[in-house]
Order: sequence, then structure tokens, then C-alpha cells
Amino acid sequence: MASLSPSDQVAPDLTALSEAQREGRPSRLRRALRHSLPMAGVVVAVVLVTGMAYSVYERNRRGAAILGNDLITAIDRRVAVQMESYFAPAQQFLELADEAGAGRSVPSGAREVLRFARHALATVTAATAFSYADPEGNFLFVIRNDKGSFDSKLVERQGEKRTVAWTRRDAQGKVVSVESDQADTFDPRTRPWYLGAERTKKPYWTDTYPFFTLKKPGITVSVPHFDADGKLQTVMAVDIELANLCAFLKQLDVGKNGNAFILDRSGRIVAYPSDDWLPVDRPDAKAPMLDELGDPLMTRIFNHLRVAGFGRQVLTFDDQHVIVSSEPVSMITDKNWVVVIVVPETDFVGFVADSAFATLLMSGLVVLIVAGLSGLLAWRSVAADRTVTAAAARQQALEARTRTFVELARTSGPTDGSEDVGLAGALETAATACAGKRVAVWRLNSDRTSLLCEDCFDRTVHDHTSGMELHRDQMPDLFAALGNGEPIDAQDASQGRTADLFVAYLKPLGTTSVYIVPIVSNGRLTGMITVEDPARGEHTASMVEFCDALAVVLALRYAAAAPPVPVAARAAVAAAGGGSAGSTSVESFATRESRLEQTLMLADASLDDLEENAIERATIAVLKLPMWTTVAKRPTSCEESTAMEAIVNELRRSIESSGLTYAALLDDQLVLAAFSGDKTAVTASARCVATAMLDLRDRLLELEERWNISLDFSFAIDIGTVMSLTVATDPPSRHLWGGAIGVAKVLSTSTARRTIAASETAYELLADRFLFRPRGTYFLPETGDMRTFVLVDRL
Repeated sequence: MASLSPSDQVAPDLTALSEAQREGRPSRLRRALRHSLPMAGVVVAVVLVTGMAYSVYERNRRGAAILGNDLITAIDRRVAVQMESYFAPAQQFLELADEAGAGRSVPSGAREVLRFARHALATVTAATAFSYADPEGNFLFVIRNDKGSFDSKLVERQGEKRTVAWTRRDAQGKVVSVESDQADTFDPRTRPWYLGAERTKKPYWTDTYPFFTLKKPGITVSVPHFDADGKLQTVMAVDIELANLCAFLKQLDVGKNGNAFILDRSGRIVAYPSDDWLPVDRPDAKAPMLDELGDPLMTRIFNHLRVAGFGRQVLTFDDQHVIVSSEPVSMITDKNWVVVIVVPETDFVGFVADSAFATLLMSGLVVLIVAGLSGLLAWRSVAADRTVTAAAARQQALEARTRTFVELARTSGPTDGSEDVGLAGALETAATACAGKRVAVWRLNSDRTSLLCEDCFDRTVHDHTSGMELHRDQMPDLFAALGNGEPIDAQDASQGRTADLFVAYLKPLGTTSVYIVPIVSNGRLTGMITVEDPARGEHTASMVEFCDALAVVLALRYAAAAPPVPVAARAAVAAAGGGSAGSTSVESFATRESRLEQTLMLADASLDDLEENAIERATIAVLKLPMWTTVAKRPTSCEESTAMEAIVNELRRSIESSGLTYAALLDDQLVLAAFSGDKTAVTASARCVATAMLDLRDRLLELEERWNISLDFSFAIDIGTVMSLTVATDPPSRHLWGGAIGVAKVLSTSTARRTIAASETAYELLADRFLFRPRGTYFLPETGDMRTFVLVDRL
């Protein structure tokens, strides 16, 4: 009978120990009953107290709501009475003035009407001014002055001659001056009160507007006078300033925060409790609509009234209940105005909530005492269960790590190129324990000049990649720090010892922080473990412990194993042996064509339908040029007129010597392509494009250094199907569109600047001649999830 190795015996012992611990724990049902019974009594007490308080609150609230409705009804009636008393005397005065004028023209009736108006206006406080006009444009205007008397203006027309005279009076009514104002261009026949009375042939009430003389908001009531033949003889009008009505609305006590205002049926304001709601700098200005006041609450109320109609209702805005009463007001005008009262419901029922809160507070004290006693009984039991649960969780985590280390120690690294299952599982466990984005193991090669990625687990896409290489001459600070054997915790990877690693590897992958543990065997550095963007705080201790233990296991594993062969050497061997890299039978092409077929099926098409105009396996490159604002001026030591012109000329020279099949510049993107009718020549086309991209990158970097400016450019390469179109120019030109061009554009705009992104199909064809590093898996147009890489240089 064969004996078991120590590593074979560890896992069964751990499993038995774990099962024994689980058997000793109390069942979940017993723990739940023990903890819930004391709390159940507290919950019952809380429910009873809350129910009693809510019942009292609802009864008080309904009573307060009834009182609030009665108060709003009383305010409605008060506003209606105020408006009746405000407007009725003005119309009665106007009817008496019309009788006094008896239809006479202004020149013949002005003296008698003026005498009547001066005495009558003194008793009608709402009336601000009186107007008397005839169809010839003659006009008499009487207005209050600041001396407590009245001034009058008389406009007389005799043919083309027009005279305007102002008569000023003192407090006793004596004439103190007569002034001529030839600059006055006022014509009563153009005013809304004149036109409305002439059109309706009955007393007419205008909308709210700024008075021509007073520059204050108001309304005007006018009365026309017609002769027996129906011909208009005169129009008399009274201006009613709304300042007093607005002041009355401001003084209304509508709760603590409510207010009242008057609208017409269209939502336009008639009177508002404010002093600046109507502009006075424009004589043709109309009163604003309610939603034009700049108050979000009023706007929402206006929109609701416009849809649901007027009436009394309780509306809810942002968890605030607002009582809105919009009742029509009965008055002598024909405007059908509406009195709108807006008041927060809390103004009426707020005291009820305060009372209920006080009741709940006192009841809560009682409940707290009961809860404290119950909690004291359950505390020890809960604390004990927490201790047991925490210990069990730690034990489970320890068991998982131990199983991982046992499996990793049991299996040696594969030598046939197959997947290292033990290492892959260890990295997946490490990514979970550290809550990191990616966890990778890097091993120092035989000549100790570079670190080769043996396996990198990306937790965001649950995928493994390998093959990336970090060179000592590119990252001397990192290699020197690793030689010290101490962990590196770089919360900002762009600074300090990891700055070079950040620029070359971390930044393109969107990583900002990294935790690095050197792998040291017999005092010599053999590799490192990297955890990208790990979770800090409570995960830090677990990360440190796990990575230290993993480094020890890997150091023992690497002690007897041969160092990895550099990428360049492996690629050379693969190329010499006729490996698959660079051949045209790449599996990813079949996958892409299958996904493209599915996309075309949605458009009722297929690849066979596109065969005449489609180019399969064309190598496409997109260069995203710098923003135009950075290259629009002429740099120092530049012969061209702009930096962009110099860049385009430099690119043209490179493209002309590259052997590319196609080049097109549109805005800030340069599209390059190489393809052939022979499908077996796709590898040569791909190498041509990759070489051209590296040359273009070097030329742009040289321009950056020469001009001492930063050029924000990026590249992308993809190999796939594109559409071809011949444009009827002289001579005819070819236009490429769709397919791989769209993929390359997405990659060029999403990659880091100054880098060359490559799709999976491009990588698989070029990996034997060019150096790549993995960039991650992304969802790309028409292709679905695809691995992407960064082209670094030639091998």
C-alpha cells in the first residue's frame, strides 16, 4: 500500500476539523429564538405605543384640516369683498362721468367733465387717474399729484396741428402753472382700454399692464358712448392702480408661510403680494404668467392647475404637502379672475405633528427602558454568537487559504505550456481576499533582466492573461526596491518607486494603486506578486498576510524550477519552428466572423451579400491626432505655418515609404489600411501596418521633444472585415468604411495617449515579431467581448 505524502494528508484533516466545529455550533433556529424572544416583547410594546400615538395624531390632524379649510374659505370671501369694494366705486364714478360728458367731444365737454372728475376722484381712493378721449384723438387726462391735488393734461388736435398742455395745481386746487409738452406723442386711440371699449361696445376691463404715465402696474376700466346711429363719440376710462390691492394681499395672514394672489383664467397675474412682479421699464409689457416668476413651487402649481383645473386640493411637492385653493371670485368685471391661496399644510396641522412627536417621545422613553432591560438579557448571548461567527469566518478563510497553498505546493509549474491550475486558483483566491482589481505573479527570467508575467487574474472580467514583460532598464527604481525584499504599498502608483511601472503598465489599464510583495528564495529575488487597486481598511491585514504566505510558497516552488525564457527568445523559437503565431489560421477570426454574421442577420443581410464590396481580414490602423487647439499655432523652429501642417507633412513622408494600401485624413483621425486580394498575405499586411505605426509614434515623439510641447495622440490596430466604396472622382478614389474601422476608432479613443492599442486578432498575428502587453477585455462593436493589448515595440 502506497504511503500518502504530508501534503495529501493536510486537506482531509482540515475538512474533518471544519466539520467537527460546525457540529458543535448551536442551530440557527435555536439562536434565532433565543435572540428574538426578548426583542419580540419590545416590538409589541413599540407597535402598541405607535398605534395609539398615530390614532391620536390622525384625529387631531383631521380636526386641524377642517379648521384650515374654514380659514381658507373665510380668506376667499374676504378677498372677494375687498375686490368688490375696490373696483365697484371706480366703475360707478365712470358711469356718472359719462353722463356728465353726454357724448360731447373733448374740446366741448372738457371743462364740465374736468370739474366733475376733480371732485369725484377725491372720493374714489382706488382710482388713480381719469381719461376722456374722442375719435379725433383729443384727450383729457386727470391724475393725482404728490401735493394731494390733481394735475390735468389736455391734448387737442386741429387738423395737422396738435397741442399738449399740462395744468399743475397746488394742494388747494389752484392752478400754479400751465406747461406745454410738444414731445408728448401719446395717442389714446392706440391704448388697450380705448380699443377694447370700441370693440366690445360696453364697459371694458383691461388686463394688467404698466401705466404710461405712472410707470406702475394696474388695470383700466373704460366706458364707450355711441350716438343713435351707433357711431362712437367718446371713451372715458379710470386707471386703477393695483398697489393697494397688492398691499392688501401682503397683509393677509395665511398661516405662517402662505400667501394669496389673483390670476385670470389663463394663469396671468392680476395682483401679487410683491412690489416687483411687473416690469415698469417697458410700456408694452404684459403681466407675467405664474410660472414666469422664477419660483419653482409656483411653476409646479401653475402646471398642475393648467392640467387639473381650478379648485381646492392638497398637492405634494418634494415630500411637502401644500394646500392650494383656487376659487373664482364674483365681481363686477367680466374677467373671471381666480383667487389662489397657497399654504403649507404644516401651517395648519404642524402643531398636531409637534404634539404627536411629544407623545411619541415620552412613549419612546418607556420603550427604551423596556428595550434596555431586554437588550441586557440578550447582549451576552449575541456577543458570544458574534465571537463564534467571527471565529468560524476566520477559520473558513484560513481553510480556503491553506487548501490553496497545499494545492499550489502539491503541483509544480507546468513545463509543457499548459495552464497552471494551481497558480490560477491561488490568484483567484488572492483577488477575493485582497478585494483587488487584478492579482499577478511575475517571475525573474534567467538573465535577471526582466520580469515575466506567469499569470494575471482580472477579477472584473474573471479572466487570466500572461506574457507581459517588465524590463530592468525601463524600471530601474522598481527593480532596486524589489531587491531590498520589502513589500511596496503604493497608494498613488504614479509617485516614487512605482512611477515607471505606472506609466508603462498600470495607467493604460486604469489602475491607480498597487501592493507589491517580492518573491525571495535563498536571499535572491526570483519574482514578485502585484495586487492592483486593492481594498484598504479592514482588508489590509488580510492582504498582507495572504500575500506574504503566497510569496513564501512561490519561493519554495521556484527554488528548484528553471527560470522562464524571455518573450523575445520564445517568439524566435516559435517563428523558427513554424508556430501558429503570424499564420492566417487564427481562431479569433472565426469568432469575429460568426459574431458579425449574427449582427448582419438583424439587418436581414449576410457576409455573402456583402462579398462584392467587402474586404476580409484587412489590417486597419487609426491615429487619433492631437486636439486642434494645441496644434493650431506655429511652434518654435517650425518651418510650416502651424504645428498641424508640420505633423501632416511628417506623417505623409512616413506613409509614402511604408507600403500602406490606403490612407485617409478626416478631422482629427487618420485611417490607414493594408490589404490584398490574397487572404494568405494578411500577415505581411499586418506587419506592414504595425511597423508604420511604430514609425509614426517615434516621429510624433520626436516632434514633441523638438517643440517642447505635449501632443495628445494615440493609435489602434485591428484586423477584420471592412467595406470598400469607389467614389466617382477624377481620378476615381476608394473609400473604406464600417467593420474593423469602427473597432479601431473605439480603441484609439479609449487607449492611453502615446500608446498603440491592438485587438485580439492583431495580437495573434503579430506576437511573433512584436512585443505586446495585455490591456484587458472590453466589449467592442460587432465583436462582443475581446481581449485587447498594447503594442510596445519590435522584438
